[in-house]
Amino acid sequence: MTTGPAGQFRRIQVTWENGVTRLHLVRPERRNAIDLRLAQELLRAVLLERTATSGCVLLTGEGDHFCVGGDLTSFEQAADLPSHLMEVTSYLHAALARLAAMPAPLIVAAQGHVAGAGLGLACLADVLLTAEGATYRSAYGALGLTPDASTSHLLPRLVGLRRAQHITLLGHVVSAEEAQSWGLSTETVPAGLLHKRAVQLAEEIAVGPTRAYGQTKRLLRASFARSLAEHLEDESATLSASAATADAMEGIAAFSARRSPRFAPAGAAQAWGGGAA
Repeated sequence: MTTGPAGQFRRIQVTWENGVTRLHLVRPERRNAIDLRLAQELLRAVLLERTATSGCVLLTGEGDHFCVGGDLTSFEQAADLPSHLMEVTSYLHAALARLAAMPAPLIVAAQGHVAGAGLGLACLADVLLTAEGATYRSAYGALGLTPDASTSHLLPRLVGLRRAQHITLLGHVVSAEEAQSWGLSTETVPAGLLHKRAVQLAEEIAVGPTRAYGQTKRLLRASFARSLAEHLEDESATLSASAATADAMEGIAAFSARRSPRFAPAGAAQAWGGGAA
């Protein structure tokens, strides 16, 4: 296991192992609340070359709770709260945009309370694992604030507009069981097995075809913003381009030989056949 550069991180522990970048929030005394320092460190972590070339990113939180959103103590202490929130979200949103654009899939493993920007981080996941007993809530309305961290963009796409309104406007607290049945969460895991399951799944994904995963992520995001005809054209071009990669050739050969494929490590140079980048 390799750990992130000493001295650069205090709110986040950054490690790399078996092709997985793990971003571990380490403010358990504040329920991993996001302050300016944490937002800055998250962006710094996702900009590191080893993170950008990993096969999977795993986001977790120390202690009993994943992340309860913004750090209200730092909000109260801010001399100019509007400017402070603009600064915090500028770093946080840049980190989220980078995570969304990475080829590597993002796994989030969430336990305990997940609220505010913590809910946004959960929504951003390509795979969201939820510990039994965990709860999801918006929490912005009770503070007289509006959503951030991609919550208002992704939540309606995951659970539908009416349920998103129920959560954000009426303050509905979503149980772990509801999160899975509503399509917010991918899988519900016994609380004591959350870490083990998250690492297992991350390592499985990390040896997969990272470039194809990245293009699949891009296609799924793009599907909400254009016509079927436009999307079909992109699918054809992207499929054709992926067919020219070493990963595709290996995958097809492995299928024919009835063996497990051995895809190129994440970050390895592969020719892309001229389709969508």
